[in-house]
Amino acid sequence: MSLDKPKYDVAISFHSKDEPTAAALHEHLSEGLEVFFYPRSQEDLAGTNGLESMKEPFADNSRVNVVLFREPWGQTPWTGVEQNAIKERCLNHGWESSFFVTLDAASTLPKWLPSTHIRLNFASFGLEQAVGAIKNAVQRCGGIVSPMTALKRAERYRQEALYIADKKQISSFEGMAKVCEKVLELFAEIERLCAEIRANGHVSVRVGSNAGRCVLTNNRISLIVCWRQPYTNTTDGCALKVLVDRL
Repeated sequence: MSLDKPKYDVAISFHSKDEPTAAALHEHLSEGLEVFFYPRSQEDLAGTNGLESMKEPFADNSRVNVVLFREPWGQTPWTGVEQNAIKERCLNHGWESSFFVTLDAASTLPKWLPSTHIRLNFASFGLEQAVGAIKNAVQRCGGIVSPMTALKRAERYRQEALYIADKKQISSFEGMAKVCEKVLELFAEIERLCAEIRANGHVSVRVGSNAGRCVLTNNRISLIVCWRQPYTNTTDGCALKVLVDRL
């Protein structure tokens, strides 16, 4: 991909608890821009390396990276990957490609972010002015805000209907059973990779798993991958978490 001709005008990075705000931004910005928003961009990542695919839109395939910032953004596995991509791009190509929307005045902004960099306090300015400021940032970076046409709106409605249908399909006993199969496949792949590492004599690491967790340890540090699923027929409350335990 190239920074000169990126696929996306905007890529939105956010902590999972701020997904409703990110979804609202996505809805408004998508009326005239191409937007990477993970819950609606799964098809772009299907069949790819997860970490590299999450990094790529922020590293070199968007005009502007929008960060919905409040702690612990940048401290979780996925937002950490996105933060590193955004930070590296800023250091290599300048700061005009990133736009921070602060959601919590009590959170401390990253030390690598210069005090003169553009940011917007969401509580003070709200959604409408945030959308306008982001569109302005896209235009400064060479993007074009296209007018919403009847054809584009119809396509948006079609995509919305497909998204809802896919979500309903997952939120069923059959759909959740498939999700659990994928979790077990993930755990099996972790065990396979650990066995490969041991066979090459690089690191002595033990691994074990069951339906809900996979644990890797070298007797000093343990890495725990947990699958949380409160209900058998819906994705509500589901989460895949990675924890570190120092023994």
